[in-house]
Amino acid sequence: MTDEPRGYDEKHYSRTKEGASYWVERFFFAGIELAVLASPALVLSLVLQAVFPDAVPLAGIAALVGGSVALTLFRTRAVDAGEWPRLGEVKSAPLWIAYVSATYLVATVGVAAAVTALSGPLPLAFVGGGVVQTLGLAAFPTVYRAVHGEPVRRRSRRT
Repeated sequence: MTDEPRGYDEKHYSRTKEGASYWVERFFFAGIELAVLASPALVLSLVLQAVFPDAVPLAGIAALVGGSVALTLFRTRAVDAGEWPRLGEVKSAPLWIAYVSATYLVATVGVAAAVTALSGPLPLAFVGGGVVQTLGLAAFPTVYRAVHGEPVRRRSRRT
């Protein structure tokens, strides 16, 4: 057995970057993660953009940017939203993919529909998209615990 980290090991990862580069890298990877995992909802929001042509793009941009900032802060525990599962934890992948897609769909199409129905100003779609995505991501540790129990924090080991 070797001591090399397998999968994602937060302590090992954290030693490789410091300062601004640490935060930029975390923000970048959080944004990529959200954009890729929200792909099913992204396709649906593109189709539904015909119904809410101005509000969906504003809410969608805010959901991706706000969600990336939120995910960065939650994963680094700069803001404590609960214990997150380890990145690369395979058993949480189906739940995480479905959850990210659902929160993105609500943060874009749901907010766009609400703003349009209320005849609200378009900047409200931008603010609403970011807020809904952030609150949705903040609730993920609770949803994870309800489905899978407490997250595993130790790194994986070769057998």
